[in-house]
Order: sequence, then C-alpha cells, then structure tokens
Amino acid sequence: MLEEIVRSLAARTGGRCRIAVAAAAQGSAQAFLSALARACGGEAEEGSMRAPLPGGELSAFLGEGECEAAVLVTADASCGVPREEIAAEEEKLAARLSARGVPAVLALCSRSPASDECAALAAALEKKYALAAVACGTDEVDAPALFSALLLSFPLTRLEIFLPAWMQALPQESKAAEAILAKVREAAAKMRVFGDLHLLSEAFEGEDIYCLSFEGDAACGSAVFRFAAKEGVFYRTLSQECGEEIGSDLQLLAYIRSLARAKRFYDGCAAAFAAADECGYGVTPPAQLTLRAPETVRRGGKCGVRLCADAAQYHVIRVCVRSDISPYTGEGERGEEFARSMAERYRQDPDGLWDTDMFGKSFRQMAQEEMQRKTMPPEARGKLQRAVERIVNEGRGGVLCILL
Repeated sequence: MLEEIVRSLAARTGGRCRIAVAAAAQGSAQAFLSALARACGGEAEEGSMRAPLPGGELSAFLGEGECEAAVLVTADASCGVPREEIAAEEEKLAARLSARGVPAVLALCSRSPASDECAALAAALEKKYALAAVACGTDEVDAPALFSALLLSFPLTRLEIFLPAWMQALPQESKAAEAILAKVREAAAKMRVFGDLHLLSEAFEGEDIYCLSFEGDAACGSAVFRFAAKEGVFYRTLSQECGEEIGSDLQLLAYIRSLARAKRFYDGCAAAFAAADECGYGVTPPAQLTLRAPETVRRGGKCGVRLCADAAQYHVIRVCVRSDISPYTGEGERGEEFARSMAERYRQDPDGLWDTDMFGKSFRQMAQEEMQRKTMPPEARGKLQRAVERIVNEGRGGVLCILL
C-alpha cells in the first residue's frame, strides 16, 4: 500500500518530492524526521532525511525552503510540553503554510496516538487550520496515513461528470438540467484539493440524481463521477419536456406512436410550408394514387381507352394578415399630443408600447383579436378550392379574380 501511495506522490511531484517540515514543538521535528526515514526505508541526518522513490527521491528538511509539500509537526500534552506553550507558534506556522499555498498536512505527535483524547485533538486542529491531521507516535510515523493525507492535499486538476445518457439530450434551460448544473457549480466552488471530491457526491444526497460510481486518480489529480437517476425521474422529466403526462412504458409507446403519425404527416408537407414561407406558395407531392376503372373513348371512327387516377395534393399559401388599430382620444392639440407621445414611446420601447393597456385590453391583444376575425368566409373557401383545382387540372394560365 505504501509503495502505491509513494508512487502516486512521485507522479504528482515529477519524481522529486521535497517536504518542508515546520515544527511547533521543540525537539519533535528531528524525532519526526528519524521516524519518517525508518518508515520509508531511508536515512536521516541532522535536520533532514532522504528515501528513494520509484524513479526519484523523497526528502524532508527542517525549515521553509523550496518544496513540493509541507508538514506541520505539533504535539499534545503527553509529549511533556503543555499545549498552551506551543499553540501560538503552531498558529503562526499554519498561517505561513496557508499563505504559501503548498500541499500540507499536520502531524500530531503523541505518546498515545490511538487514544480518544488524541483523536479529539486531531479533529479540532484539522477543523481549525483546514489541514488534514494525522496522529503519530513519538518514535514512529504511520507513513501510509501521512502520505495519503498529503496526496489528498494536492490540487484537483480534472473533474469529469457523466450523467445518464438520456439527460445528455436535455437543453440547458430545462428544469432538470438547471438543477443539476446548480448543484455541480455549488460543489465545485468549494472543491480545491483532491480530498474535497466527497463534496460533489454529498451535494446530491437525497436528490433525484445520485452518485453511482466514482473513480479517482491521485497520481494526476483527476476524478470521474458517474451519476444515475432514481426510479420515476425519467418519466417525470419526459412529461415536463413533452407537456404530456407520461408515467409508464405503455403511455410512452402510445405517445411515440402518435408522434410518429404526426411526423409522417409533417414530412409530407414540410417542403410545401418551407416554400410558402420563402416565396408565398408551396405544393405537396401527390399522395397515394386512386386508380379508376378504364373508360372506352370513341372519336370518329377510332376507339381508345382512358385511364384516370386521382391523388390529393395540398397547396399552401402564405397570406400576410394586417390589423389596424386607431384609438381616438380627442380632437385638436390633445389628439396630436397623444400621437406624438405614442411615436416617441415606440422609438424608445416598441414592445412596451404594444403592451399599453387601453379600454381594458393591450394594443397587442386588440391586434391579435382583429387578426383572428380576418378569415375567409366558408363560401369563398369552397370557391377558391374549386378554382385552384381547375387551374391545376386544366392547365389554364389566365386567372380573373373579382372581389366583392
């Protein structure tokens, strides 16, 4: 286990890991270096230690020189020094390490590192200094625990989040997507080091979306989260997106079949509507042919056969419907002043002018109601349909239209 942790630590530091050791308690630093050297199979000297790394070297030294990581060594009262005498120096060293911004941990030396009192003090110091605290003996160091904590203190370099495949089709403005993004942003703002990854999964506790699996690579500081949705979330989201109540496979299949019918119909007339939108007139391709029985045709002394077929064809016409609203508010100067104010308001805020309320309705509502009333009379619709049919079938180019 230690070898794997040290290998990851070497990868994070480019093969050369220099650890600055800052001691708040006199005499504890050299003992810590010696114990660390024994745990790593290295050698300790006065004020430093060295140990081989896979493809590099691990070294630790007393002081605050150039380094890739740091350890703040302190002690509890069992080491013979009252906590009150080292608290001030401990706070100064913790502040300097925080200002430097290097990955750092706190090593709490104790004659009883497994005691409840030591664990309680370690938890309090961890909360106070925002540093991972590891309890150590006076003559031995739990190297795997220390280096694991140090490795988790390195910055997070890459975070990948995979949502359920169906969620990737949601637009960003959807309610489900907005809720997920808000949670991710909230958690990401608090995540600085590799050890903060738990904040992301905790952010989704009790939510419809939960963390299904997590893969972290401490050697490069990257992590991959895979999320899943609770039962029923898919259908609830689908209902919101479609505007229809879909709560089961049966309802989903029925809805898809209705959409398929609508799509087949739309595919047949989409080109006609596009042409009408572009140039004002569009025609759909002929529908399924209806074949009539052959008819005998005689002309003079000749005899022949006529074959006829009918097919539905839709002619789409784009019509610009105009609505005129002319509010009169008075005569003379009063009316002119009203007209000038309307023109000025339109220049400043066109939408605001159309939303102006008059006589209990906005101008926009008046215009919409006027347009809805402007439809072709039923009798005229039939005549227009028959006229277009004759023009198409008889191939006559001339059209005379009289509007009464």
